[in-house]
Parts: sequence; C-alpha cells; structure tokens
Amino acid sequence: MIKKAFWTALTLTVFAISVLLWWSVSMPRIIKYRRYNLQKSAHYGNHSRTPTKRAPLILYWSYPWNDKSSGSPEGAKIGICDTTYDRNRIAEADAIVFHYTTINARDLPWKHYRSPNQLFVWWSAEGPAVLRLEGVNMEGFDGFFNWTWTYRRDADVARNYGYRGNVINTIAKGKKAVDKEIAAKTGLAVWIVSQCDYTHGARLRMNYMKKLQGAGLNFTGYGKCFDRPVPRSPENPYPYETIKSYKFYLAFENALHCTDYITEKFWNNGLKSDAVPVVWGPKKEDLLRVAPLDSFIFVEDFKSPKDLAEYLLYLDKNDTEYRKYFRWREDESMTDEKMIKLTKERYPGLDIQMPLETLCDKLLKKSKTKIISSLKKVFRDPNPEECLAL
Repeated sequence: MIKKAFWTALTLTVFAISVLLWWSVSMPRIIKYRRYNLQKSAHYGNHSRTPTKRAPLILYWSYPWNDKSSGSPEGAKIGICDTTYDRNRIAEADAIVFHYTTINARDLPWKHYRSPNQLFVWWSAEGPAVLRLEGVNMEGFDGFFNWTWTYRRDADVARNYGYRGNVINTIAKGKKAVDKEIAAKTGLAVWIVSQCDYTHGARLRMNYMKKLQGAGLNFTGYGKCFDRPVPRSPENPYPYETIKSYKFYLAFENALHCTDYITEKFWNNGLKSDAVPVVWGPKKEDLLRVAPLDSFIFVEDFKSPKDLAEYLLYLDKNDTEYRKYFRWREDESMTDEKMIKLTKERYPGLDIQMPLETLCDKLLKKSKTKIISSLKKVFRDPNPEECLAL
C-alpha cells in the first residue's frame, strides 16, 4: 500500500509539473495570438460597437503639423464628447483621430493598442493636390482606417469650413441691417492671399487676377502675395472689420474643381464679413447645394476676366442690382430650414446640403464600424484632373 501510494503521488507530481511547464510556455503565445487577432479583427472586420454609458472619448493622435495652435486645446468638448491628446488613454478612446500630418505609412503595421470597439478616423481639410505635394502616401493606409473626416459630402463625418445655417444664424438680418452694411462700404474689392504659386490652382488664380486687373478692376490686396500684412489686433484677430468695408471679397481657392472644396474664403471672408463673394475654384453645383440663394458671383459664369470686371464695376455703380445679393438676408424670418425649402424649389434635382452631424453625433448613434479598403479611392480619385494637377 505504501509503495502504491508513493507511485500515485509521484505520478500526480509529474503531471502537475508538466501542466505548469506547458502553461508557462504556451500561455504567452495564446495571449499574443489573441491580441494579434483582436488587432486584426479591428483592422479588417465589420463589427458592432459596444454601447457605452459614459461620454465618448475622442483621442487626437497629435496636433496637426505638430503645432498646438492648429488644434483644439486639451480637454475641449465636441458636443458632449470629451477630447484628449494623451496617448496613455488610448484604451479608453471611442475614436482615435489622425490628422494626415500625424501618421505616416511607416507607422504600420500598427504597434499600439486597438480594439474592435474603436474607430480610427482619418482627418484632412486640405485638397488632394496639397497632399500630393506634401508626399502623403494614401496607398500605405489601405485597410487601416474606419472613417474619413473631411470636407467632402461623402465623408463618413463632415468637417466643413462652414455651413449655411451657421451663417444665417450669425449675421444680422432684415432691411435695416442690410441698409447699414451697404452704407458702410467704401471700397470695391479685397483679396487676402499668401500662397502665390504653391499649387497649380494657386498659379491659375494669380494669372486670372492679373487679367482682371488688366481689364480695369482695381482691388486691395493683403497677404504675402502683395507684401502687405493683413490688419489685425488683439481685439480683432480676424480681418472681418477690414473686409466689411468692401463690396466684394475675391474668394479664390488654391485648387480648381475639387469636389466640395469650399473654404473659409467663401464662408468667413465672404458671407460672414458682409461682402459678396466672387468665387473661383469650386464647381458651381457644389456652391449651389451649400450656399444661401443669390449670395455669390461665380467667376465661370463669365466668358472672360474682362466681362467679370465690367460686371463688378456695373454693380459698384448700381446699388439696386448690388443689393440683390443681399435679398436672402433681408428676410428677418430666414432660417436654415426655410432656405433649404427655397433652394429645393428652385433646384429640385440638386442634392442640397442638410444640417451637419459632428464626430460626436456620429459616435453617439453609430453602431457598426467599417473598413476603408482604399483611402485613395474614396478621397483622391473622385476628382477631375484639374483638381489633382501639381
């Protein structure tokens, strides 16, 4: 009996030691395998996101261009969502946002934490030609991102430079307000520009402007292209007060016919500064779907720079005709909803821009992720050649 008990105990001891040895060798591999599959599933699969009762957290991977002044401050809110730049909180984040300057294809394969419940978001406010000039390799991110956050109407999250409803809610409306704004005009046209030849579009707009000048249009120029600094002060860091004294703002983009690319030149320097935007660069259809009715002058409606110059000079001498570009704001009851209705009535087949959802809005309502198989195909390729030209 003693001998049998001895052999039984020895057998159990050997078995226990074998199990411990197997565990110590195999478990790290199992953990590594599970982590790999977790990252792989977040990378390639479609998944339901687990709802959270706390406020969603958005992690910015870094400041755009590594410049703190180019990003929102630490802890800023987007709706009810919290934001941070602290990468130590990556496991808490519902969305990780990468400005195109904060991640490189060399950062892949991804070596950091990633969960199927998280959304990796690619962010750009620049047009495709600028990204090409800066050497951004979009093909290197195939299958990596879940959403895009850009100015395009087909982006997963819209990050536009402006919105019609915000303008309508911000500006003074009514006949008296328009009377006051027009009476304050002392100059004809103004243009603020500092990129003279960086892109193909920038060179085209400078050439067009020289032709306008040759046709007799005298305008005031500010910025590096005119070696004249923009008037600013601590009280007025933006040039609105300067622009307000001119009848027209030359809202010339640095790109030609890039889909949905309409920047602060139109929204802030034009409409919000009480000047009529004279627009070069976007496609007219893109403007009509986002702008208040009869609020801008479209350069391509004119056969030549001479014709445009003559029209602007005509409006300068004819207050009644000039005032037509302010009719949309003479109505004190004007709202975004009313403007959408009026635009649909005039352009029934046009895809009118509707109120925008923020990244936070989308996080709160979105239940499924997706994988962007080709960033190049969704952002760069759906543009005409003139937009992509360098």
